[in-house]
Amino acid sequence: MPLKLKLGAHERLVVNGAVLVNGAYRTTILVQNFSHIMREKDVLQEADADTPTKRLYFVIQAMLMQAPPTAALGETYRALHDQLADAFVKPENLATLRAVDAMVEAGDYYKALARLHPLIAYEAGLLNVEPHEWRRKPPVPGGKTEGGAMREVAPA
Repeated sequence: MPLKLKLGAHERLVVNGAVLVNGAYRTTILVQNFSHIMREKDVLQEADADTPTKRLYFVIQAMLMQAPPTAALGETYRALHDQLADAFVKPENLATLRAVDAMVEAGDYYKALARLHPLIAYEAGLLNVEPHEWRRKPPVPGGKTEGGAMREVAPA
């Protein structure tokens, strides 16, 4: 079953590591086969990866954008994942981490990222910090951007 993406004007997305920018009008595209796809509004900038779970998200995001991931990226992922597994004690959080790990092992990075969102929100409550704002507006050509423009993503 194809993936249907509705893109706003000037919306950016990453497809198999390449950054694509839609033109001046809304459009719909169909992706007929498996691809690693991430919309700009779901991208976590390196500067925003300021908690352990967000750092894990950032590394998985880099794995998605650089698929197949390098051995060093895999080692970084494993170290961060294991640290979080040691830190979280609630069974539901550990179940989330196990599910994320299974998704990463299967190469389904986007689902792993989506599964981390509730854990990032939970962590924000624990650390008494503001929840992360995921939805970023795409840049306006010739003008300033809201929420920052998409930049190249490198592992932490």
